[in-house]
Amino acid sequence: MDINIDKALIKAVKTGKVVIGSKKAIELSNSGEAKIIILAKNCPEDTKKQIESSKVPVYVYDGTGRELGPVCGKPFIIAAMAILDAGESDILSLADA
Repeated sequence: MDINIDKALIKAVKTGKVVIGSKKAIELSNSGEAKIIILAKNCPEDTKKQIESSKVPVYVYDGTGRELGPVCGKPFIIAAMAILDAGESDILSLADA
């Protein structure tokens, strides 16, 4: 199933529960609370390794942190974010991809 990643992220941020930030994303992936982790393609390698070692699905966004921030409606760079509740978004279908 093809989904519009940008629209799915916007909807998740607006209607679900999303935590932004590498440290929190690492914590939530290790605790298993996150349903999926979204990483910018230029996410620091050490962050990527820590998150990918967890059992939580990871999706690498095809854009930099500088691009991911505004897509999520934020005026700052986002390297990593954890989706705890997708709300009305179909973002969790990325976990199956």
